[in-house]
Amino acid sequence: MFWQRVIKEHHKKENFLSTTTATSCSKKSVKAPTKVDLSKAFQPDFHKKTNKNIEFTNFCCGILHELENKTCAHPFYKYVESNKNIKYPIDLFTINSKLKNNQYTSLSEFEEDIRQIFCNCYTYNNVESEIYSLGKELESVFNKIWTEKIIYQVKQKGDLKRVRDDTDTDNLSTEHWKKQSRILEQNKDNLVYKQVVDNALLIASSYESLVNGDIIPFIDILKTFLLTRSRMSLSTADEPVLQAIVEYFLPLKYYIPELSLVMNAKKPKGSGRFGFSDIFVLKRIENNNYISLELKYISLNGLIKNQKNNYGANDLENLDKILEKENEETLLKRPYTYWSKEHQKTNKTTIEEILNNGIDQSKLYMNTISKGKTVNYSSSGVFDERIKTTKSGNPNKLKGFVILAVGFRRILWRSVEEVISNYIYDRI
Repeated sequence: MFWQRVIKEHHKKENFLSTTTATSCSKKSVKAPTKVDLSKAFQPDFHKKTNKNIEFTNFCCGILHELENKTCAHPFYKYVESNKNIKYPIDLFTINSKLKNNQYTSLSEFEEDIRQIFCNCYTYNNVESEIYSLGKELESVFNKIWTEKIIYQVKQKGDLKRVRDDTDTDNLSTEHWKKQSRILEQNKDNLVYKQVVDNALLIASSYESLVNGDIIPFIDILKTFLLTRSRMSLSTADEPVLQAIVEYFLPLKYYIPELSLVMNAKKPKGSGRFGFSDIFVLKRIENNNYISLELKYISLNGLIKNQKNNYGANDLENLDKILEKENEETLLKRPYTYWSKEHQKTNKTTIEEILNNGIDQSKLYMNTISKGKTVNYSSSGVFDERIKTTKSGNPNKLKGFVILAVGFRRILWRSVEEVISNYIYDRI
C-alpha cells in the first residue's frame, strides 16, 4: 500500500523529494503514527458517518486512489517543509488525512485542495523543470478522472441538474453539478474532455439499451474496446479477462458479478449444488427488466493448436483477422481444445457446442434466480449476501444473453427466452 511506504519513508526521513517538493504540503502539520491500520487509514469511519457522507467520502477516496497509482504522483505525496516557504501548502498525504478525519464538507473543498497542489507546482518551480512537467502530467490525469466521475454520476442519476434521489448525499448538490456542467462547457473544445465525455456517453447509452433488452450497442462498444488490446494479449486472454472488461461498462450499483445460486439442493457441494451467474444486471426504476449475462471466451490457443504446434503472437493475430470475417456457420463448426479444471484433462469440442452449453446454462440460472432467495438448506434459489429479494406486486422479466468472444475481433451473442419473476432484486 502506498500509505505504508509514505509512513515508512517519513520515519526514516528519506528525502528523495529534495528537488521536487515545492508542489505540496499539508495546511496543518500531519504527524504520521508509528503504527497504522491501513484498512482504516484510508476508509471512512462508517459508524460515525451518515449514509450521505459515506457516498461523498467514497467518491473522493476513489479519485485519490487513482491518483496515487500514477508514477507522476510520487513527488506530490509528501512535502518536506525545510525546502521552500509555500503560502498554501498541501499534499496528497494531507488530503488523505483530511478525508479520514471528515474535514471536508463539500466536493468543492476537496477539488480546491487537489488543484492547489498544481497551483503550488507552477508557482514555485521553473517551467522547464522536471517537477513542473510532472505537475502538468498529474493535472491532466486528474482532469480526466474528475470528468469521468462527473459524467458517470450525471448519467447514473439521469439528469445533469438533478443529482439526488432517496439515498443521495446533499454534498453532491445541484449547485456542484451546475459548476461541473460549466466546466464541461468551458472545455468543450478541449480534445481530452471531448473524448472522455464521448466515451462516457457511449458507455451510458449502451448500458441503457442493454437494460431495455437491446444488446447490440453493448456488443459494439465491447468489440471496440477489445480491439484496443495488443496482439500479445491474445495468448493470455480468457473468460476472467472478458468479464473484467464487460464489468467496466456497467455502473457498480446496478450489477452483481458471479451471483451465487443454489442450483440443486439435493446434490453435494462440488457436484452441481451451486452455480454462479456471470453478471446479473439490476433493473432501473423506470423499467422491469433484469438482465442475466453468461460470458464465454474462445481462446485462439485452443483453435490454432488444431492447425500447428509451434506458433507465436503474429500467428494468433492473423487467425484473429481471419475469424473476424469468417462465415458464422463455418466458425461454429471449428474444433476447439481446452483444459478442463473440473476433469483435469484436455477436452475437445466445437465453438457451437460451447455456445449451446452457455445458452442451457443461462436458462438454468434464470429459472433459479426467478425463485428468489433460498428459504432453507434444501431449497434452490439465490444464495448471495450481496442481494436481497422481496415479493413484487407486479411481475418482472428476467432477460438473458450469452456473449461469446472469439479472440478480440469476433463476438457472437444469443438471447435466451425470458423468464417471469415475482420478485424484486436489490443490491445490499
